[in-house]
Amino acid sequence: MSPLWRDEIGVHLTPRKLHMIRMKRGVKPVLVAEQEEAFTPSQANDWTPALQALEGMLAQPGWRGAQLRVVAADSWARYAIVPWVAELSSTEERVAHARQMLAGAYGDAVSDWEVRLSEVPPGSPRVACTIPRALLESLRAVCNSQNVRLASLQPQLVCAYENWRHRLPAAGGWFVSVEETTLAAARIGRDGWDRVYSVRIGSDWPRELKRLQTFGRLVNTSSDEGQVFVDAPQAWREVAGAAGQDLQWLEEESGPQTTLQRLARARRLAA
Repeated sequence: MSPLWRDEIGVHLTPRKLHMIRMKRGVKPVLVAEQEEAFTPSQANDWTPALQALEGMLAQPGWRGAQLRVVAADSWARYAIVPWVAELSSTEERVAHARQMLAGAYGDAVSDWEVRLSEVPPGSPRVACTIPRALLESLRAVCNSQNVRLASLQPQLVCAYENWRHRLPAAGGWFVSVEETTLAAARIGRDGWDRVYSVRIGSDWPRELKRLQTFGRLVNTSSDEGQVFVDAPQAWREVAGAAGQDLQWLEEESGPQTTLQRLARARRLAA
């Protein structure tokens, strides 16, 4: 079967939930299965329950024979903006520089994590993202055990931004993605992200949105550039109340959707 027509499984992994969809590929991809499983990890940010649940699902007949596109919660990711340095001529040097920036921001805890850099034109800053190497190795082990291909792995903020970027301004404003325990935000500059912000949240997450909204207005001369565009579960918009009145809640569009766009929609409606 051609890779263009192979079924895809979208997987959203968080410390407390596993959400999966299966898309039958074709001219018009069709959602053929959806599953959500909740659990309580013994330790905060433990990915073991989520991966055990994923492995169990992939062993079932209805979830076999498809490649995976995985989105990992931002509670497992760390970000940094890495300035362009012309003297760094190789990928290895640029990754080493990014690792130094991440270690300076987050300490030795991320020293052995996997690092990835965004692709940008020469002269522009890059976005560096790092996730635990042990998480990536464990995910690959699950895929190998079930004989499935891992087509992609993205952290939540990056995936959500790619899904919505056609609706965002070319520069100015914040893009915010909200999960159950994490709020992550990117400030959109003329050359891509110029700031990134992530924080653990609880029931007071609307306060964090309000802080970003206020901050955006303070640092920009135009009110349009201070807008905050929010990707969040549908039900949480009501929880935001007055704190969300001036926020730009991103709404679903009609038309075909990729596996990751359909996965994001299922997650927002189910939360």
